Amino acid sequence: MRQLGATLGRRLAAAGLLFLALAAVALALAPAMAAAAPFWTPLGGPAFPAAEHVTVWQLVANPTQPQDLLAATGRGVFASVDGGQTWTPTSITGWTWAVAFSASGAVAYAGTASAGVFRSSDGGVQWSRDNVGLQNLDVRAISVGTDAVVLGTNSGVYLSGTGLGWDPAGLQGTTISSLAIVAERPLGVLAGSDGTIASNNLFLNLALASSKSWQAVPGADPQGSPVFAIGVGPLAKGAGNPPILVGNLKGLYLSTNGASSWQQVNLSQGVLWSVNTIAFDPENPALVYVGGDNGGSSGGGVQRSVNGGSTWGPSQAGLPASDVTSLAVEPTNPVTVLAALWHGSTRQPATAKMIDTSAPGPVPLQAVGAISPIAISPPPTPASTPTPVPRHHVTAGPRISIPAWAPPAAAAVLLVLIVATVMGLRRRRTRLDAEAPP
Repeated sequence: MRQLGATLGRRLAAAGLLFLALAAVALALAPAMAAAAPFWTPLGGPAFPAAEHVTVWQLVANPTQPQDLLAATGRGVFASVDGGQTWTPTSITGWTWAVAFSASGAVAYAGTASAGVFRSSDGGVQWSRDNVGLQNLDVRAISVGTDAVVLGTNSGVYLSGTGLGWDPAGLQGTTISSLAIVAERPLGVLAGSDGTIASNNLFLNLALASSKSWQAVPGADPQGSPVFAIGVGPLAKGAGNPPILVGNLKGLYLSTNGASSWQQVNLSQGVLWSVNTIAFDPENPALVYVGGDNGGSSGGGVQRSVNGGSTWGPSQAGLPASDVTSLAVEPTNPVTVLAALWHGSTRQPATAKMIDTSAPGPVPLQAVGAISPIAISPPPTPASTPTPVPRHHVTAGPRISIPAWAPPAAAAVLLVLIVATVMGLRRRRTRLDAEAPP
């Protein structure tokens, strides 16, 4: 009987040790596992009455003060000074498509559907209308460069060197839904239209400051598909051109040679989204996020690429809603991603953020290289060749990236050590019991 009790006691003791050891391993690995699987957390608005079905069209962060956010909504511009936890309406109360900060963060712009463009010289606190020279007051897209601000309107592109007063810059009569600056001096701009009856909806101008000539880019715009988003990454040291991504009704298209050629890339799991938004890490062209929806049905979300857009993986654990209208990447340590969302069931907007602790860190960057003219179908007009110019680069502290294999490998090693320790204790206890007097 005493031997049976001793055996039972040994087994209970071993089981207890194993349980405690596994619990300790789980607690120790929790931070690493969290780093391997970033999780979205909801933010605090902006909030609207339930009867008002208001969309957040764009969400941006101040590049020098990442806690300061602006949101363009169907009810105007809202501002947050605490990273999106609380929001305050600004003096802009009408339908607003787009918001943007300058590189310094001191100047902000807002494009509205009927009142033109507004400018703020204090980072989005106070606003004044800035429509001198603007012939179309439906401002749908804004891109801010080092020496220029470019607007996309419901009838063409407009350009300003200071953000005070505007000059027509071509494509008049074409609705411009998205813009991206691809080179600074001469100013190169890629412009997209979401028009449904046009034969071409993607255009390139490589000398916008001196020419209103635009060239169609059919390689990323098959059969004139409506273009919803354009993203341009920074230029890594040693690379020839920054990566360019275009999202349209047909899918996602990538160019790595200055828009000369394009390849269609597939999102993870073969999802077929309307890609609404593209956001590169300003410190690493390999890291980029896209968000979209499934044309009003469920099935949108966020995906991430760590190789400049060639391959993709889901990045939407914890996302409060599946339809994504805007993404923004902050060069924090680690990188922070902001999302504007739409609840299809409640017809209400939402915002969320993700601290992507598994993202790759910054890489050395260089000045933007020259982009050569592309030889494709002639309409609308030929373009010129730009010269290299440095792009703005926001410096952040080093980020730590944990490889995906590290947490499972650490868990396996620790588990082997635990089992070996427990077995050793059991053998020692058995020997001591055998040597003990009856």
